Order: sequence, then C-alpha cells, then structure tokens
Amino acid sequence: MRFDRNNYGSRIRNLRKNHGLTQEQLAEKMNVSTPYIAKIENGKQTGPVELAVEFAEFFAVSLDYLLMGKGDFAEDQKHRLRMAISLLTELEASL
Repeated sequence: MRFDRNNYGSRIRNLRKNHGLTQEQLAEKMNVSTPYIAKIENGKQTGPVELAVEFAEFFAVSLDYLLMGKGDFAEDQKHRLRMAISLLTELEASL
C-alpha cells in the first residue's frame, strides 16, 4: 500500500464537512490559507507532516487513518464516545 494524495485530500474534506466546517474555517484553525486547504483537499498538495499531525489531532483520528485510510474511523469514534460517556458517568456519580 502506498500513500495516495487524492485519498488523503478526500479524507480531510470528509472530516471537515462532517465537522460542519468550511474550508475557510479549517484554514483559520490550522493557521494556513484557504487556497492551501483547497489544494490539499484536491490532491494537489499534501503539506508537511506536522500539518498532518495537526489535522489528526484536530479531527481526533489516527495518522494511519488520515494518511493511509487504515483503521475503522467509525469504530474509533464509537470507542472515544464510550470513553467520554464512561468518564461523564463517573463524574456525575462523584458529585
């Protein structure tokens, strides 16, 4: 398996849209320009690895998923939600 910049861009686009963000809003959060985000989403550019790490952290996905499409994004999100619910339940019980 090898890195495909078009698939990488598509995953970023889908994550952005799933979070209800415009390209402009994502660019502002990542401290880059809107045309730069557009180039990444269209597979014209990838950016530095540091930006990929920021995307992964911001969208709460693994680098494996973001860069290579590996892993089950939905299962990862379910796991994170279960953890959050568990922590909230524990917090409510302690109050």
